[in-house]
Amino acid sequence: MTLAGVGTVRIARSTRAGPGSAAGRFRSYLRCMSEGDARRDEGRRQPRQERGLRRVDAILDATAALIAEEGIAGVTMHRVARRSGTTTGSMYHFFPDRDALLRGLAERHGAALRELVTRVERENAGTWARLTTDQAVGCFLEPFQSYLDRHPDLVPLSRLARAAESGVEHDAELSRLIVGLAEAVVASRGGGAAPAEVTSRAVTMTAMAEGMASAAARGSVPPKTLRRELRRAIVAYLDSYAPG
Repeated sequence: MTLAGVGTVRIARSTRAGPGSAAGRFRSYLRCMSEGDARRDEGRRQPRQERGLRRVDAILDATAALIAEEGIAGVTMHRVARRSGTTTGSMYHFFPDRDALLRGLAERHGAALRELVTRVERENAGTWARLTTDQAVGCFLEPFQSYLDRHPDLVPLSRLARAAESGVEHDAELSRLIVGLAEAVVASRGGGAAPAEVTSRAVTMTAMAEGMASAAARGSVPPKTLRRELRRAIVAYLDSYAPG
C-alpha cells in the first residue's frame, strides 16, 4: 500500500534525537543505508553529531510543512532554509539539491512507517483470530490513518514516488511489510486459503486503502466518510470468503 493521506496538522519539530524521535529514526536509516543508496546520494553529507541530526530534522520538518500547505511546488531550497532557520550553505551540505531533500523526507517517513508496522504486528500477534472481522480491519487501518492525519505531506510525496521522472523512489520494502500485515488479517479469517490466495486478498485490501487515500486527497468527500466506507468495504470483502 502506498500511504498517501489526509490531514492538515503541522509536523512538530523534534527537539531530541532518541531512538523513537524523528531524528533518531533518520539516524537509524543512515546507518542502514545500502551501498546503492549511498552512491545515489554521493553529494549528500550525513550528519554525525546530535546537533547535525536536529538540524536535518528541522529541515525536513520545514519541507513537510511547505508541502502540506502548498504542495510539492512550494518547496525550494531557499524557502526551506528560511522556514527551518538554517543557512542556505548548511542546507546544501546536508541536501545538495531539491531531489535529495524530498528523498530525505520520504526516507524519514519510510523509517517511521516501518516502525509502525512492526508495532502493529507485535501488539496483535496471536490475537487476530479472536477478533471480529470489523475489529481486525480496524486494528489494521487505524494506526496508518492516524499517521496520515499527522503527516499531510505524505499524499503528494507518494504521488511523486509514482512519477517516473521524480527523484523519490517507491519504498518496496515498506509495501512488502504492509502487505505482510494484511496477510495476517486475511489468514485469521479462516477458510484455509492457499498462500497465493491469501497474498492476493491482502494486496486487494491494501489497494482499496490506497484508493481511499487518493480520493480523500481530492477533498470531494469528507475523509471520515471515506474511512467509514473503506472499513465497511474491506469487512464485506473478507467476509465474502468466510467458510460456510
